[in-house]
Amino acid sequence: MTTFVLGLVALAVVAVLVAHAVAAYVLARQMTRPKRVRVTGSPADLHLDHEDVVFAAADGVALYGWYLESPGARASVVIVHDNGGMRSDPAVGLIELQRDYLRAGLNVLSFDLRGRGESSGLRDQLGAGELADVLGAVKFMRHRSSAPIVLHGFGTGASLALEAAAHEEGVGAVIADSPVASMRAYVRARHRRAPAHLFALASLVARWRYGADIDAVAPVRCMRSLNGTQVLFVHCEDNRDVPIEHTLNLAAASLNRADEIWTHYEGGHCGAYRANPPDYMLRSLQFINHAIPAHVPAARAV
Repeated sequence: MTTFVLGLVALAVVAVLVAHAVAAYVLARQMTRPKRVRVTGSPADLHLDHEDVVFAAADGVALYGWYLESPGARASVVIVHDNGGMRSDPAVGLIELQRDYLRAGLNVLSFDLRGRGESSGLRDQLGAGELADVLGAVKFMRHRSSAPIVLHGFGTGASLALEAAAHEEGVGAVIADSPVASMRAYVRARHRRAPAHLFALASLVARWRYGADIDAVAPVRCMRSLNGTQVLFVHCEDNRDVPIEHTLNLAAASLNRADEIWTHYEGGHCGAYRANPPDYMLRSLQFINHAIPAHVPAARAV
């Protein structure tokens, strides 16, 4: 009888372990499922000359985007979209933002992160692969122009921009609109109903199965490594997707007194530009002009 009972207990334990493993695998697939949205519109809709470009991420993944060149530009802006967006995200107004930067005399690169828009990739890598995308974009922009580089990111794209600035020397400035303090905190909030132990196991499965390291991007850890790169934080106080505490924690982690924080009462997640484009551009351009000294353009690298 004792052997029979022990056998039942062992079988129950195995069943529980298998159930947890299956649940963790399902959750890992959900965590890494990209929100691929079709690219709609283009700068041509606003009568802007642009070049369709393809370049490689730091790990070789093919990325697609647009490059808009302003002759004699004093700076080059790399736009990094949010997790569920793409390079023309209408909810943020990215095509109009590209137009405004071009009119201000800046080069602009807007591209799709892996697994989004038209870029290659089948999985959201929770920041690990996407960081390689931003580093690849910085390399591409340096090849096209010698002007100082500004990274302008939205949501998780803002966090990627901050992390990239800590990894890549020479980024002149970062505009971080609605950033998250860490990808782990962001993903955990999206899957808050999952038990803590199951989420932890799913994170391990995601890293093992899909190369999705949830701890690869945590700008709150690297703010002191930005090597003097100035940051303009933008955040709406009514942002329910990413509470303003994320920006406040990031700003508190920085030792750069030149960093700026600009908050709005309304606009929601990444909605400050759409709410008031003239004011947004005025503040962004004032920040860029202050963060990056006047630049005398050199010959384009070939």
